[in-house]
Amino acid sequence: MRTFRTARLAAAAALTLAALTLAALTLAALAGCGESTTGSASSGDDGAPSATLPALRTKLASISLDECATRPAEQIYPNCARFVREVQNVVPAARAEADHVTSPEALTKAADAVDGAVNRFTQDQCIPVGAPPGPAGECGADLASMQEALRALVAAVGR
Repeated sequence: MRTFRTARLAAAAALTLAALTLAALTLAALAGCGESTTGSASSGDDGAPSATLPALRTKLASISLDECATRPAEQIYPNCARFVREVQNVVPAARAEADHVTSPEALTKAADAVDGAVNRFTQDQCIPVGAPPGPAGECGADLASMQEALRALVAAVGR
């Protein structure tokens, strides 16, 4: 009886240790995910290259492969809520890198165009929560405008 109790206590201790280890690893992984590329660029006044520009380029390349960026806008727009959020969220990071690209003016113009397209898409209620999507004519045009602006932003940031 005593051996069974000892074994049971040892197993419980091992499970607790495993759970704590898993929790620590999960927190460490989430801490890495929480880092933002929208903070200040790593180049100070010394003109050193930005450490976040390559990450921005990777993110933009990923977003630009989404079906909402590549398929006909009038057909795909009802399925693009996540895409629109991702596009909207990458704009501040792109603006933060304006000093590190070949043409800051082109980047600013493209970022402004993305913001405008996202705003129109939202104002036209293209993907309202709990309701049917907005009209294809307006929403398709809004998404097409966003697709074009995203391509311009990708080009302005560079590859």
